[in-house]
Amino acid sequence: MNITAAKLKSLNGKEYAGKPEITDGDNLSLRISPKGKISFQIRYRINGKQVRYKLGTYPAMTLAQAREECAAQMALVEKNLDPRNMAAIKSVETELIENPTIYNCFDYWFKNYCLPKRDNPEGIKTRIRSCINDTWGNQYVSLMDKTHFTAFFKSMSDVSIEKGRGKGFAFTAIIEVRSIFRFCIRQGFISNSQFEALRPSDFASDYASREHFLSLKECQLIWSNIDLLNITDRNKVLLRCAMVFGCRISELCSAKTTDFDLDNKLFTTQRENTKGALHSIIRPIPDDLIKDLEYLKAQSPAFVYMFPNRDGDHPASGSSVSQISKPCYESIEGVSPFRMHDLRRTISTHLTDAGCPLQFTEKLLGHKMKGVLAIYNKSPMLEGLTEWVNRWVIMLKGG
Repeated sequence: MNITAAKLKSLNGKEYAGKPEITDGDNLSLRISPKGKISFQIRYRINGKQVRYKLGTYPAMTLAQAREECAAQMALVEKNLDPRNMAAIKSVETELIENPTIYNCFDYWFKNYCLPKRDNPEGIKTRIRSCINDTWGNQYVSLMDKTHFTAFFKSMSDVSIEKGRGKGFAFTAIIEVRSIFRFCIRQGFISNSQFEALRPSDFASDYASREHFLSLKECQLIWSNIDLLNITDRNKVLLRCAMVFGCRISELCSAKTTDFDLDNKLFTTQRENTKGALHSIIRPIPDDLIKDLEYLKAQSPAFVYMFPNRDGDHPASGSSVSQISKPCYESIEGVSPFRMHDLRRTISTHLTDAGCPLQFTEKLLGHKMKGVLAIYNKSPMLEGLTEWVNRWVIMLKGG
């Protein structure tokens, strides 16, 4: 006799003296304890042996769910597969969606890859989503062929142009979207790979490589006039550090006061604050910067960050710091327009011209060593770096 939901409700949690097992048909039955605890189970034969297998307990599992689960498990039995041996697979929680859209793919990738593995995940999310309109974002990926992916990537380029984005913006966004699709394929979230035949360069152009660097004379003019610039003391010290170390602006913005060991004259960029989070970077601090850094620490002795934001103990804004170059070329005669990132190219160029071995400039800039050196040479090369950093400061001072 078939079991009913009403019958289960009337038996659950109450004293029971009836038959301990009641069948529902189609291999499903339930066991009832004397105290009214109800469990669903299935009976089947596998390799000639009778087997009883528990599906779940009521009311956590409803009658309808038990019948559905019974049908699924008996489908395995028909293939001579024992449901008892499927525990590992059943324990894995999946996020599969029957017909995922492009937005679903984006969200899946963001949660499972971008958030745990990428620097500035929210910034990446904003950049990519800004190139995708809702018409395409809500499109089912499984229904797209090569012509649809072509139209989608072209729309990303068109949206970028309409919003006045710089050259290369859509190009990098399309590269990211292709990576999103590939990640989803590897994870079994989607299976459509027809986009693989298409190249980002078919729809957008990459950023033009920038070659600008400051002349030594321009560097000397900036160095000698920093105190006269109409910028905050924080930005003056930050500018001097950028000119001496050749580090990325983000490395300075995220630096904590504990990263500056003024006793041992060492500045450490922690691994998590480097590009790609591959390794920490240790740079010697020249004497000319010690007083500046001591002064900055003394201004906010309880602060965690060395270059705090205006509104408190938060990392300085990268977009704000990137504007420090503007008062330099607007106020100092003889200095042409430049970007803060150009200082990295500048220090590498002039140190190389001065005879500095390549391994020292690469260490100073925080570049990953190539080939065998990357595997075996883990030395911070502090002695050589100290010598060349001090020589660079002398060059900045006109010596």
